[in-house]
Amino acid sequence: MSELAFFRHGEELLRVPLGDRTEIGRGGTCDVVLPDPAVSRVQAVVERREDGFHLIDRSGHGTRVAGEEVSDALLREGADLALGGWRAVFRASPPDADADTRGSGETGVRTLGEKPPLRPLRLRVRWSGQERIAPLSLDTLLIGKDPTCDLLLEDPFVSARHARLDRYGGRWYLTDLGSTNGTLVAGARISHGEVLAGSTISLGDTELDLEPEPEADVPADGAKSAQPKRFEGMLSRDAGMRQVFELVERVASADVAVTILGETGTGKELVARALHSRSGRRQGAFIPVNCSAIAESLIESELFGHERGAFSGADRLRKGAFEEADGGTLFLDEIGELPVDLQPKLLRALELGEVKRVGATRPIHVSARIVAATHRDLRAQVRAGKFREDLFYRLSVVPIHLPPLRSRRGDVRQLAQLFLEQAAPRGLDLRWSDEALSRLEEYDWPGNVRQLRNVVQRALLFRGEGRILGLEAVLLDDPRDEAPPRAAEVDDVIFTRGLTMEEIEREAIRLSLRRNAGKRSAVVRELQIAKSTVMKRINQWGMQSEGRSSAEPPEDDDPEE
Repeated sequence: MSELAFFRHGEELLRVPLGDRTEIGRGGTCDVVLPDPAVSRVQAVVERREDGFHLIDRSGHGTRVAGEEVSDALLREGADLALGGWRAVFRASPPDADADTRGSGETGVRTLGEKPPLRPLRLRVRWSGQERIAPLSLDTLLIGKDPTCDLLLEDPFVSARHARLDRYGGRWYLTDLGSTNGTLVAGARISHGEVLAGSTISLGDTELDLEPEPEADVPADGAKSAQPKRFEGMLSRDAGMRQVFELVERVASADVAVTILGETGTGKELVARALHSRSGRRQGAFIPVNCSAIAESLIESELFGHERGAFSGADRLRKGAFEEADGGTLFLDEIGELPVDLQPKLLRALELGEVKRVGATRPIHVSARIVAATHRDLRAQVRAGKFREDLFYRLSVVPIHLPPLRSRRGDVRQLAQLFLEQAAPRGLDLRWSDEALSRLEEYDWPGNVRQLRNVVQRALLFRGEGRILGLEAVLLDDPRDEAPPRAAEVDDVIFTRGLTMEEIEREAIRLSLRRNAGKRSAVVRELQIAKSTVMKRINQWGMQSEGRSSAEPPEDDDPEE
C-alpha cells in the first residue's frame, strides 16, 4: 500500500497510508495535521487517480516536490515533498506495510520504532507538573474525563470520551473518538493509527508516554529503563528535562518572549539556541549578549549601537545587537544584571520594536525575537527594586525552568560518557569504571553540567595507561569542605513595599529556613512562631526542601533536641 513517510529535523516520525484522498495541512479538519506556521491550513491533497497518486496544491503558493514548486504533479517513487519544517517522501509500495493500519478511505498514522517489545507496556501520565503510572492490563482502554472511562483524566481540555487504546496481537492502536481538541502523536493530529513503545500521545495538556514495564531488577519508577533523549545538543532521560524539551517544541514557532530560569551551568544558552533553530526565524541570526560581561558604560552601545562621533572613541557607525538580530533571535543572557537605568530603553524596544542608536535622532524599526536568561530570582529582584516589574512581565511571557543536575542524577552517567567520547583523542575508545561513575553520581554538582564537562576534561589528563578511567581520575571539590557563605552573600532582606502580610510571612519563613539549613526547630526559635504554624506554612507553600541540601532525605519535622 502506498504511503507518505514524514520527517522532521532529519528523523522519520510518521508513516501515513494513502487512501483515495488525503488532505495535508495545518487545519484541524485535515487527515494529517502538521503544527507548522509555514504550512497552510490546507496545504495539499494527495489523490488517487488511474495513473497513480497526484499531489494537488491547495495553498495557492505552490508545494515543492522534488525541488520544484508544483500545482498538480504525479508522485513518483521517492518523491520528496517540502512542507514547512516537515519533509515527506512518497513510497509506492513500502516493504513493511501493515494491513492493520489500512482502512477503507480512512487515513491511519503509525509512528516508527522497533518491533513491540515482549515486555508489557504501560502509560506514564503527565499533567500539570504531576506524573503517575497507568498499567495497560486491559485489551481496551477508554480515555477521557467521563467517570466511566478506564483512564480518568482531570485535564479540562480533554473530552469526556476522548480516545481509545486497543490491543491486537501485541500491538496497540489509538483511535480518536471525535474529541474537541484532537489526539496527537509526535505533534501530528491523527484519527486512527498504531502507536509503539516510546511514542508520546498528547490529549489537551495531558501527555501519555507509552513505555515498557521495568525489568524485575529495575526500580519501580523506571528511571533506569528510560532511554536518554537527544534534543538540539542536549541529552536527558529526566522527566523534568523532557518537559523542557516539549515546552521548547511547543513555543518555538511563536514569537513570544521567553525567559529561561536556572542555576549557572544548567544549559540555558542551549535551550535558547533550540528555540531559535526550531522557530520560523532559524534562517536569521542568533545573537547572544551576556549582560554581566559588558561594562555598564558600554552596554547601551552593545545593545542599540552608536553613531560615529557619539562619544569618545566612536570613530565609526556601529550596529547594536538588536539590529544584528533583525529577523532572527536576540539572546539576553544574565538579564538580571542589566542596569536599572537602561531597563526602560529595553522595555521600549520590546514594546514598540524600535531602537535608537547612541547619538542618533531617529529610531530604527527591528524585528527580533527576545529570549532572556538568568540564574537570579527575578521576582525577588522586582521586590528589591533592582528590576522593573513591567519589564519582568514583558520578558516572562513563557518562563522555562531548567532543573539543576543534582535533581537529575540519572543523567550523570550518560553525560559523563558523552563528554568523554567528545573530548577523547580521535580513535581512542575510553570508558569509565563503575566506581568512577558511582562517585560522579554521588557528587552534588554545584556548577551543574558545565562543571561535569570540566571534570571529564580534567580526568583525561590524570587517566592511567589503560582505556578505563578509574576513581583516581575523578578529581572533585567536596561541597562539605566549602566554607559557609558570608553574611553579605545571603539574600537576607525583606522588602515589604507592596507585599501583603501573607507574602511577608512567607518570605520570613523562607529566609529563616535558608539561614538554618532547613531545620524547623531553629526556625521556630528564631521567629518565635508556634511549631504547628511553621509546619503548616511550610507544607502550604511547598517549602519542604528549602534550605536543605539535595543529599538530605525530605522530612516532615526535625527530631526533638
